[in-house]
Amino acid sequence: MFDMKKVGRQIAQLRKANKITQMKLADQLGVSFQAISNWERGETMPDISKLPELAEIFNVSIDEILGNEKGVKLINNLIEKDHPDASIELEVEKEEFLNVAPILNIDQADLVFRNVENDLTIIDTADIAPFVSEELIDECAKKEFDSNGIKGLSRIAPYISNDVIDEFAKKEFESNGIEELTRVAPFISQELIDELAKKEFESNGIKGFTSLAPFISDEVMNELAKKEFETNGIKGLTRVAPFISEEVMNECAKKEFETNGIKGLTQVAPFISDEIIDECAKKEFELNGIKEITSMAAFISDEIIDELAKKEFETNGINGLASMAPFISAKIIDECTRKSYELNGIKSLTPICPFIEGDLLNELALDAISKHGINEIFSVIPFLDSKIVKNAVIK
Repeated sequence: MFDMKKVGRQIAQLRKANKITQMKLADQLGVSFQAISNWERGETMPDISKLPELAEIFNVSIDEILGNEKGVKLINNLIEKDHPDASIELEVEKEEFLNVAPILNIDQADLVFRNVENDLTIIDTADIAPFVSEELIDECAKKEFDSNGIKGLSRIAPYISNDVIDEFAKKEFESNGIEELTRVAPFISQELIDELAKKEFESNGIKGFTSLAPFISDEVMNELAKKEFETNGIKGLTRVAPFISEEVMNECAKKEFETNGIKGLTQVAPFISDEIIDECAKKEFELNGIKEITSMAAFISDEIIDELAKKEFETNGINGLASMAPFISAKIIDECTRKSYELNGIKSLTPICPFIEGDLLNELALDAISKHGINEIFSVIPFLDSKIVKNAVIK
């Protein structure tokens, strides 16, 4: 590809050498002042039709303007043919075309392409695709699809017409199912994506179109999610949960909870609303106590965790908090710790020692030693400050 910066500097130097202002050059060429400025800054290239005029104004060859780079010969040949015809044969090297394509108009690019297409790989075609007609790209796409299926089209998919890409998608689905469509899914029409998703669901359930889920419309995804839930419960939704609306996930979560309790929600918990998770956690606690909500603890609000921890402590003491201790606030842990110590002594704290604040446990240990001696704290020694233990042993 031509070095636009280099060409721009050359145009600027030639203009200045001929003592021509940018405005005057723009008038002579029939372009805007901004166009000249963009050329000279290397942001754009002159249209190929302007090159002969530039060469005449500067009294130089086109080769000199373009820096004698690969492809200049091709440009000169095209300029000689004022009205390109698809039947015209040109001696073209692939590298020449790749180099000059960005400055050709579509008719010129199509003409050159037809002269060199047998030498182009699909990778080369992808590089040239932005510069040739959609009709030509569709022709190439049909040949590639016939040879290699839809997987060969991923590189040129953005340039294939909507009707043609949909046609290929239908054929690919009929032959090989939905899996290969992910390569070109962003370019398939929404209507067809949804249609194929429904067909795949009928054959293989929701797992069949997991890879295509990001491209299915919300309406269709929710419709299929509800059907999947009715058949396989909430576990059937795990593969596509990120693409199901929260409203539908909440609806399914409530039904799942009624059937299988809170444990049935763990696989899709990140996609259920906080409100529904808290609601289910409260109900589960009332039915089965705090141990049954441990698997969902990471998704239950801190407020509800603390509320249920208090109730559990009132019923089952500190032992009931062991499974949930990592999720209970320090304030509630401290509060329950003090109450348990007052009621049952320091030995009762053993199940949650790792979660009790160090200063508080040391304080209670000192009190226990003063009242009952060193033997009282044996069960909690691993969690105490070593100085406290040493002092107690010395005394």
